[in-house]
Formats: sequence, structure tokens, C-alpha cells
Amino acid sequence: MRIAHSFLAILAGFITVIGVTGIATLLLKKLAGEETPRDPLHMAAQLATTLIGAVLGGYVTARYSQANPLAHMLMLALVVLFMGGLSALQMKGRQPAYYSIAVTAIPPLGTLVGGLFRLHQIGIHW
Repeated sequence: MRIAHSFLAILAGFITVIGVTGIATLLLKKLAGEETPRDPLHMAAQLATTLIGAVLGGYVTARYSQANPLAHMLMLALVVLFMGGLSALQMKGRQPAYYSIAVTAIPPLGTLVGGLFRLHQIGIHW
């Protein structure tokens, strides 16, 4: 039962990351009318919404994990890093390299920030 609960906590965080980022991406595409971000303002807005989604996902994972929130948010960060790397490889050549690196690196850091915020809320300080 504990394994299932851990899996569901990580899945809830991942769905939060994907949901928030996906909705924001669709809205930005509608506003900008571009398939891939080329305008610096559009890229910055995409990075900001990705960061917000990652922070919320890390918070959700740490919130719903019972046994070890730190381990769960680290697992979520690894999953998000892996998925971001795959996405960057698919978009190779269609966006600047610095943007691909930022889109890959920022979400795992955001998940850690969200999880650490939750740990701080429950009284676990570093």
C-alpha cells in the first residue's frame, strides 16, 4: 500500500506540472500565434509558466507523500528532467539552444523549490 501511495503522490505532482504547463502553453500559442517560441518575450513567458507549474507539482508531491517527502520530490524532479530532456531533443533546431537548456533545467529546480516550500510549512527546516 505504501508503494501505491508513493506512486500516486509522484503521479499527482507530475499531472500538476503537465497540466499547468500544458494549459499555459496552449494559451500562449493562441496569444502569440506561433508553434515554437521565437520571440524573447514569448520564451520568457513560457519559462515562467513552466517554473510555476513545476513549483506547484513539487508542492503537490511533497503534500501527498506520507513517508518521505524529500525522496518523492527528488523522484519527481528526475522524471521532469528526463521528460524535459526528451522534449528538448525533439525540438532540436526549432528553438535556440539556450532556450532548450533553460526549459530542461528549470522544471526540476522548480519541483525542488515547491517541495522544499512544503517541507518548510510542516516544520522541517534545513
